[in-house]
Amino acid sequence: MIHGIATVLRETLLNLRGKQGSVWATLVMVSLSFVVFDTFLVITWNIRSILRAEQENVGMEVFLSDSTDEQAARALADVVSGMQGVRSVYYVSPAEAEALFRADLPDRTDLLDMLGDGFHLPASLQVSLFDDYRTDERMNSLAAALGRLDGATEVVWGEDYLPGLNRVTGALRKLDIFAGLVLVISISLVVANTIRLAVARRSLTVEVMSIFGASDAFLRMPFLLEGVATGLLGSAGGLAFTALASGMVSTSIGHGFLPGRWMAGVLLLGAVTGFVGSWIGLRSGIPRPRR
Repeated sequence: MIHGIATVLRETLLNLRGKQGSVWATLVMVSLSFVVFDTFLVITWNIRSILRAEQENVGMEVFLSDSTDEQAARALADVVSGMQGVRSVYYVSPAEAEALFRADLPDRTDLLDMLGDGFHLPASLQVSLFDDYRTDERMNSLAAALGRLDGATEVVWGEDYLPGLNRVTGALRKLDIFAGLVLVISISLVVANTIRLAVARRSLTVEVMSIFGASDAFLRMPFLLEGVATGLLGSAGGLAFTALASGMVSTSIGHGFLPGRWMAGVLLLGAVTGFVGSWIGLRSGIPRPRR
């Protein structure tokens, strides 16, 4: 078995050495294609990171009636914290609500001064949720349950804001998948053409090996490995070029590069694309011995 593996690897290297010009041309084309794809991924990754941060800030605020004192409000907070999907509950007193208002909206503090000392902002409970519960359906259901609690006068959350965020995030995910499919098809055709040329160039060698009993799978394996290597090296080269460009522009445009799992996914996509391309290129068939 070890001898067979060594033979397959030797044949793969012979394929690559015998046509270095076309190998480099294919690698450059694959790398440039991945540069475009990786750049698109970097852009969508950063947009999705911003949207995720906004989604994490979406919570609920339960405004309490004036008749609800601090002790009753904290007891109500204990009830809310036990509800499904609730991560934490924070009680905001009227005094703290006014301080937050003055800090966040300093140009509107004159409104509070005009209302006089007798006016105070209502107390509230700020409810933070787990990520899985930041969906339209679950937040609507929880808001309805919170609104029925004694002492609650109004429940506010991003009902006009969260659905749009979720739609945009889902659209970006679909765009990434679509771009990946387009990349697989285009690069597979490039690799397929390269493999066809390799099969034609080594047709005599393949035919001789067939005469001496080499199986069809054994004959195909070097070409399949060549396609995998081409896709893997091309995707790695694309990542390297994109990372270099990302570092050059990061000083003027702050952004983050792809995380490790995304880069691993790009490399895997390159290997799979190369395999698919080589498989397509071999569809014309390995030369068989002449009868």
